[in-house]
Amino acid sequence: MAKRIVRNVIKVVAGIAAVAFWLVPLSTWTQALLFVASIVVMLICFAISANLDDSNTGYWPQNPDESPLSSRICVAQPE
Repeated sequence: MAKRIVRNVIKVVAGIAAVAFWLVPLSTWTQALLFVASIVVMLICFAISANLDDSNTGYWPQNPDESPLSSRICVAQPE
């Protein structure tokens, strides 16, 4: 539950950084600094979210032999 909340907060922060990235005009040094800061924030959010996903959330199970799907697969035996 806590990881889900942290992931959602990271997504919101990265979204705000992306909006700043696209909408900040580069006419002053402060705005250019905000542009660069938004890139840094997006990279930090990406790194944090990549490190939070330490579980096997993909399609394949960790141990395919114990999977309920492997018992349903019938392999034709040659005669």
